[in-house]
Amino acid sequence: MTGDPPVSYAQKRLWILDRLHPDSPAYSVPVVHRIDGEPDAPALEAALTELVRRHEVLRTGYRMSRGTVRQVIGPAEPVRLPRVDLTGHEDPAGEAERLAAAEARRPFDLAAGEVLRPLLLTVAPDRHVLCLTLHHIACDGWSLTVLESELSLLYEAFAAGRVPEPPELTEQYADFARWQADQVEGTALDRAREHWTKHLAGLPPLASIPADHPRPAVWSFAGAHVPVTIGPGTVAGAGLLARACGTTPYVVMLAAFVALVREESGAPEVVVGAPVALRSRESQFALIGMYGNTVVQRFDVPDGTSFRDLVLRARDESRAALAHQAMPFELLVEELNPERDPGANPLFQLMFSLQRVAAPGLRLAGCRVTREFGDTRTAKVDLSLSLVQDGADCRGRLEYSADLFEETTARRLAARYTTLLAAAVAEPLRPIGLMP
Repeated sequence: MTGDPPVSYAQKRLWILDRLHPDSPAYSVPVVHRIDGEPDAPALEAALTELVRRHEVLRTGYRMSRGTVRQVIGPAEPVRLPRVDLTGHEDPAGEAERLAAAEARRPFDLAAGEVLRPLLLTVAPDRHVLCLTLHHIACDGWSLTVLESELSLLYEAFAAGRVPEPPELTEQYADFARWQADQVEGTALDRAREHWTKHLAGLPPLASIPADHPRPAVWSFAGAHVPVTIGPGTVAGAGLLARACGTTPYVVMLAAFVALVREESGAPEVVVGAPVALRSRESQFALIGMYGNTVVQRFDVPDGTSFRDLVLRARDESRAALAHQAMPFELLVEELNPERDPGANPLFQLMFSLQRVAAPGLRLAGCRVTREFGDTRTAKVDLSLSLVQDGADCRGRLEYSADLFEETTARRLAARYTTLLAAAVAEPLRPIGLMP
């Protein structure tokens, strides 16, 4: 097919948001790798170059053409890995933190195809910090797994003096964008459209936890986060309850979040957004790109509801949402055309996600690498609970709007969530209103 490919619906929304808020880092994805050992910087630079050659979305710009946004795929060129030696600084570790934070908040130039920025900081001869900052327009959560896995294999080959020979990709992200554009009038999308318009009819305009401050006239994206840690005993209990209810730990932990919102707000109806991945073919799991979509989950939680009953409702709600996930969120907003509040996200103001660790992360021969997400100090919705489960370990963060909530409130909510979840999996037949 000739001509510049279209953007996906998610990319179109992100491009519009970037035009409206060009200096906001809200949709930056900063990943920080702390390296103990001495990495081969030229091999790492070569690996990044090959990674960008393989994945066109990492060298794609965006421009208006005849009234629509199009992808402009650039040529494969060498990637430069900037390096900063801080060993002579009076506080090398502190300066590394400052530079990493500044890199996370630096805006992207999407028109120029700048969607991936690497930076290597040397704190000591055997301690380094690798910052990889991506824009959400080019990646989703699964993409980071692909990126780290490929980068590890490519680095291993270049560091050993070999030419890497990974299997060539049979498709690119642009193929997905073309496919999605063709599906707009398809039967599957018609069924999804019918489900969502019926299921979300009469949705409350704002459904959130009472805040410390009035909602701003315009959403500023100012935010912060507090840590959330779930103990191994609670994680195991969530797994047992999930199996008993014919579902997954995700649904159990989602139900606990719904219960928290129900008790904090006092409202019998809770609306929660959840990220999903529109990767329908096996080949797409090897690709980097913004395949993410958002579904809206609606819960009716009357007084006296037991936690087990809430888990069963969350199970059914999640199944229905996944069955109709083909409807792009951006198209759904257009279809429903809700009354818009410039100070709030449309359709939902709360989000929940649980990610299972599926890969060991970045591996550099002779080095020990630990990964963490950088802090952009932003919030896309009122409250967003994001958890990552790695075996018996489950940790995450509660991201909150700094315009609405104080840090003390966010910490109280995070603590209440873990307490409620622990009590709920121990006594699932107990009404949620009687949970500690």
